[in-house]
Amino acid sequence: MPTVIIGTIVVEKPNFMLCTWVSRVNRNPPTWMASINTKHYTMNGIREKRFFSMNLPSANLIQLADYIGITSGREVDKSSLFDIFYGETGAPMIVESILNMELQVKEIIELPDHFIVLGDAVTSYVDEENMSDNRPDMKKMNPVIYTGAQKQPTYWTLGEKLGNAFQLGKEFKKLKSC
Repeated sequence: MPTVIIGTIVVEKPNFMLCTWVSRVNRNPPTWMASINTKHYTMNGIREKRFFSMNLPSANLIQLADYIGITSGREVDKSSLFDIFYGETGAPMIVESILNMELQVKEIIELPDHFIVLGDAVTSYVDEENMSDNRPDMKKMNPVIYTGAQKQPTYWTLGEKLGNAFQLGKEFKKLKSC
């Protein structure tokens, strides 16, 4: 799963948490989901302000990102760890991230131990250095992937491109019909 740092305002201060249960769930409008434990301090700001950011760290920020994940905003002011900027919603975003999205809360679904936060993307930010052909370039970005499938959860980076989605299957279909 992608690793993101969620940002919002809690008690009038920027606050950040690590989140690894995220996904895009709708194309138009672009809607994202973050599954956040009910105990997280960050949820106070998301519920009150109704906006948040998703900031993708590159592999070179993984130690700091993991620290964000094991440290509560109730005890530590994590806003001093980053250069912060703000977009249209007022959600705090991290300059050092490879991709930033600000989201407006669409809905919050309460489950027994997690909130499913659905947010419509308002604006996304990517530096030119992480683009190729006017699109985000995953190889240049070097995003962090999380897996909890092992006894010890681990972080990974992307490997090599295997092919273009929806094209590999068409090629297989052609071979199969021969």
